[in-house]
Amino acid sequence: MRFPEFAMERMQSTWEHRVTYDLSESGIEALTLDEAVRDLAALGKQRIGYANGMGRDETRSLVAAFHPAATRDNVLITTGTSEANFLALATLVEPGDEVVIVMPNYMQLHGVAHGLGATVREVWLGEESGWRIDLDVLRAAVTPRTKAVCVCNPNNPTGQVLTAAESGELAAIVSTHGGWLIADEVYRGAERTAPETATFYGSHDRVIVTGGLSKAYGLPGLRIGWIVAPPERIAAAWSMKDYTTIAPATLSEVLAEIALARRGQLLARTRALLNERWPVLSAWLERHARDMRWVPPAAGAICFIRYGFPIDSVELVDRLITDWSTMVVPGAHFRAEGHLRIGFGMPAAVLRGGLDAIDRALGALAD
Repeated sequence: MRFPEFAMERMQSTWEHRVTYDLSESGIEALTLDEAVRDLAALGKQRIGYANGMGRDETRSLVAAFHPAATRDNVLITTGTSEANFLALATLVEPGDEVVIVMPNYMQLHGVAHGLGATVREVWLGEESGWRIDLDVLRAAVTPRTKAVCVCNPNNPTGQVLTAAESGELAAIVSTHGGWLIADEVYRGAERTAPETATFYGSHDRVIVTGGLSKAYGLPGLRIGWIVAPPERIAAAWSMKDYTTIAPATLSEVLAEIALARRGQLLARTRALLNERWPVLSAWLERHARDMRWVPPAAGAICFIRYGFPIDSVELVDRLITDWSTMVVPGAHFRAEGHLRIGFGMPAAVLRGGLDAIDRALGALAD
């Protein structure tokens, strides 16, 4: 297997703790330990032994509860959504299989599919239609040779959400040819105004859903994710997990269980922060309306922006990092040159400081 470089993650891992203003993050401001745990003294009595490889029964039951038709037997706890995505695809796809990926998208599954020797076919959301999906294009791309169709909903990087009708038709298209639908739902619960996005799980019997605590819950450092799938796919993923992380981190899963038990409260916090901070980015974008185009995100603390400056996105972001200690994600990392993904879920002072730095960088570009 030969996996391509994961350019976005390599950039973020290199710089996120070095720059002054990290606007590349796509989640909401992280909780403190005091905010995440009501009783620190009780946590202090927790023994640091190995956790259950599948995850604690209660944690799995809490995840199943917001996936209708699922039980804990349909849930495997993983080390972040990234491990969930990897296990879901790596236990399903073999060399020569076809994988359809709805783009733009978080590029992990794209890279993993290539590394597994699959033929990757891209179906792009339409920027001119507000990043909507063209179901006729998808229908033409999915064939009896398609092993899996991968979708991120709510979408990263655009922040858009499929309508109920679009989701139903997408699932039906995949089902017609006997393929599997892998739905990354890590941004589910981070809607600004709309009701929580419905899960794809249960739409037919070949659906695998992944998610985690990093984006909608403000707990990225716990590195807790999950797979929700039919029992045979859970068994396959668990078997491969014996070769990767073996089991979740014990304290992380204890904290995850506490968080999921008050899921509604945490998602309400997320919505409040999104609606507090989106106006800051929105006002900044309006000041740049001559050179930028965007669709306001429906979910997630991210906005995908097309810009008109005569510079490639990677070069622009490199200058922001080295000259202005500010990081955003270049569109090239999503195979969408001429765009930037800017996060707005971080503390307001970081967001404002980063946007001011981008202003100074753009001013220097114009000189």
